Amino acid sequence: MHGDAIAWQKAARGKLAELTGYKREGVPSAVLHSGEFKLPGGLLRRRVYLRARSGVDVPVHLISSTIRAKNMPVMICLQGTNSGVHLSWGEVHAPDDIDKQLKGYDIAVQAAKRGYLAVAIEQSGFGERGERNLAIGSEHPRTDAAMRAFLIGRSVLGERCSDVSSVVDWLIDQRKQVGIDPAHIHIMGHSAGGSVAMYAAALDERIVAVLACGCLGFIRETIGRRRNDGQQIIPGILNWMETADIVGLIAPRAFVTVAGETDHIWPASGAIKVVEEAKAVYSALGASDRIVAIGAPGGHFFRPELSWRALDDVRTKGLG
Repeated sequence: MHGDAIAWQKAARGKLAELTGYKREGVPSAVLHSGEFKLPGGLLRRRVYLRARSGVDVPVHLISSTIRAKNMPVMICLQGTNSGVHLSWGEVHAPDDIDKQLKGYDIAVQAAKRGYLAVAIEQSGFGERGERNLAIGSEHPRTDAAMRAFLIGRSVLGERCSDVSSVVDWLIDQRKQVGIDPAHIHIMGHSAGGSVAMYAAALDERIVAVLACGCLGFIRETIGRRRNDGQQIIPGILNWMETADIVGLIAPRAFVTVAGETDHIWPASGAIKVVEEAKAVYSALGASDRIVAIGAPGGHFFRPELSWRALDDVRTKGLG
């Protein structure tokens, strides 16, 4: 059964890469416009723009203590459908940011205070990377990004996952300079950011643990049944796989999800069903205790303390 699961993962991972348009581009060819900025609490934000591929520069922000450590674990931090990556260190750029700041969306600061090198990525369609050069734009800017990705056989999810892998390539290449342990690269996100975290780990086996919150449910029961802006759509995916298969591609690596019981998009009941189905692959690989789904009262929002505690419990067991 172990061999069957490994063979299935190899075939399914290849098909998922094809459907999403995901590509491993290799180490970014250029590092542009670097800078350093102090943050409260003795933290430092280092900013670089990575030339991930032709025409694509990815803003990346490294957040850690001003006293640089060695062999730090990495936490890649991904915001959901918000105003941009700046929320990850608590900056306010838009009116709605104030509410997000109060609700604990400064995930990179949280990660840095827990001893990680926090790596916050500006994802395509958000913040600095929003769609701007259009004569007539859609109501939701991510729709325009999705439509243009479809034209060249890609998807927004695939492009974001490709960007994550480019950042991982760069981190490993620069591991001595940035002070990381390349064997301990984690990823986290909430909502759309959680979806990218999940898909990126399914596609890139160098990511050892995933905290994907407020983003889990069967496609047919979630984004397949509601209006959306295209950023989560992968053409043809339901001909081949469902969400439990994506999570199964992460096995035997650690996977943790936290969801609200009354979440209007991805309720906890759906997340638990996905995890129960994905456990078949985890069990086949001897890792049934490396996957956790937690339901909590309330709706669609990030729960910092509960989410970190759940991930810490997995790490304490030596599972990531």
